[in-house]
Amino acid sequence: MIRSNELLFKMGLELGGNRGSAISRYVGLPVSSSTMLRVIQGVDIQPKALTSGVIGVDDWAFKKGSTYGTVIVDLERKEVIDLLPDRESDTLAEWLKNHPEIKVVSRDRYGPYALGIKTGAPDAIQVADRFHLIMNLGEAAKKVLQSKAKELKEIFKLYNDPKRKEPTLTEVTGPVEANLEVLATISTANIGAHKQYLFDKVKELYANGITLRQIARITNLDRKTVARYVSVEKLEKRQSRNSTNLESFINYLLSEENHGKTYRELHNTIVQMGFNGKYTQFCHKMNEVYNMPGLSRMKYKAQVVVAKTWSPTKLSLMLYRESKHLKEDDKEFLELLFEKLPQIKQLEQLIKDFKQLFLIKKEGMLQKWIQEASTSECGLKNFAKNLLRDYEAVNNAVVRTVSNGQVEGQVNRIKNIKRKMYGRAGFQLLRKMILAKSA
Repeated sequence: MIRSNELLFKMGLELGGNRGSAISRYVGLPVSSSTMLRVIQGVDIQPKALTSGVIGVDDWAFKKGSTYGTVIVDLERKEVIDLLPDRESDTLAEWLKNHPEIKVVSRDRYGPYALGIKTGAPDAIQVADRFHLIMNLGEAAKKVLQSKAKELKEIFKLYNDPKRKEPTLTEVTGPVEANLEVLATISTANIGAHKQYLFDKVKELYANGITLRQIARITNLDRKTVARYVSVEKLEKRQSRNSTNLESFINYLLSEENHGKTYRELHNTIVQMGFNGKYTQFCHKMNEVYNMPGLSRMKYKAQVVVAKTWSPTKLSLMLYRESKHLKEDDKEFLELLFEKLPQIKQLEQLIKDFKQLFLIKKEGMLQKWIQEASTSECGLKNFAKNLLRDYEAVNNAVVRTVSNGQVEGQVNRIKNIKRKMYGRAGFQLLRKMILAKSA
């Protein structure tokens, strides 16, 4: 029985209640999901009494935006030490008082954590999380750019203006040459598509030696009509109510002064001169004209240009990234932005200098950066003041290698375990499952 409970306990830890119950039947120990959870709750699991002395703390959400707890991670051993039911300063301080071996605590910039560490472990070194510092700087830069919305709008217009070209003339086959012999053959009268098909069919059958009588039977045409089709080279176009008087304007349309004009412009002009056709008829007939030998045209090749803009969030990321990692249009816009708003160039330099602080790891560099940001006109004065309020922890983040990164990874693991429990992971059960995996 003990071995059975041990097996169910391990299955529950790995799979959760529902999945553990589903698998249990295949190992000969079928139990319900509730039983699976009771087995886990029945095992006495206590957090480790001693730590390595270097820990990281961060919050995790019972319910995002509403209820939060605290996870404590041993950064040297890379394991979760304990879960706390809230993120209040008193709760963290009480836990730290029971662990006097704690020497270094990495945390984000959440105020109650700083107070709890100061109260519960006054001699411990506090280290601010580098990721959150960079994120806070990004938010500050974003607010600066949002405050420049009016100026950015004008710079966007200026950036896009040189790229917006007027439609350019592109030669298709050469300049139009008015060939009078060709123009004389142009007619805008109509031949129906079905009639043209029958005419071509009669010509084809007759060329293959089929008699007129047989052709008439095949095409269902009168023999006189078949005979007429055979006797002529091509059908004569006939005037109809859809015919137009375009022939009267052909010479004008092909004249030198109309080179490069669009069909719409030409149509509007000849309508005022008395053209009686619709725009679609005009286009169809003009295409026929330009397809004739000896005629060609100049036409517009319009270049479609989409106005390019950047959001404050995107711009703040561009200021953070190195130039070699930016696209060409991003670089081009930044050059224009720096030219029109020199304070944004100063902002970019301060952002890159702040990033370098964590690579150089030299004492005194943070103080120098704060002084530069405080006296600049780029909008980072409030951010610099906030750094001064938490100066020791931020400076420790600059000069030390301790990182809170793995704590974020443990928070993600907590989320995964919660999902396995399908909403049934109360704090005590969840704490047991987390600690059991770290045991």
